Amino acid sequence: MHLINKKIPVLALALVGLLCACSGGSGVVHTVQLKNAEIVLEGPLFAGPNQGQYAFSIDLASELGDQFQEGMQINAASLKSAEVIVADSLGLNHLNSLVLSLASDNPEVSMLEVAFKNPLPKESSSVALDLAPEAELDELLRDGTVYLVLDADLAEDLLEGSRKFQVNLTFELTTK
Repeated sequence: MHLINKKIPVLALALVGLLCACSGGSGVVHTVQLKNAEIVLEGPLFAGPNQGQYAFSIDLASELGDQFQEGMQINAASLKSAEVIVADSLGLNHLNSLVLSLASDNPEVSMLEVAFKNPLPKESSSVALDLAPEAELDELLRDGTVYLVLDADLAEDLLEGSRKFQVNLTFELTTK
């Protein structure tokens, strides 16, 4: 019985090595950041979810510079960090939760919830969101415009004024 237990970790490592060798090379991993994406929720705003968006695209040639090669495309993509900064004087006190999603113009690609935070820390003006680990973003980021959608759940009505947020994202892209 003890001999079998000692062989299991060795067999598991051998299997992982075999799977990696058969993958045909996974490509090159790059870190790409989206900084200070401004999202404004225009008033009047009512208690409950309120949505704002920011459009962007990832141009591999400009993002990768000298590392870019003609024909290179995104093979896999994931979100590694998401931070929301409140860019107005109200802070997080009047918010219940934040949900961040990504969408595109491609009707064959569904909107994906990629990060969230509930409950929010009070007496703060920024928060690191919890990431959705299963969100595979390669189809969303591969071509065209991507829409960053922020759902802010307000605790109370804000009939005058707007809410302003800045979003910072870090993506990990694998290219081939």
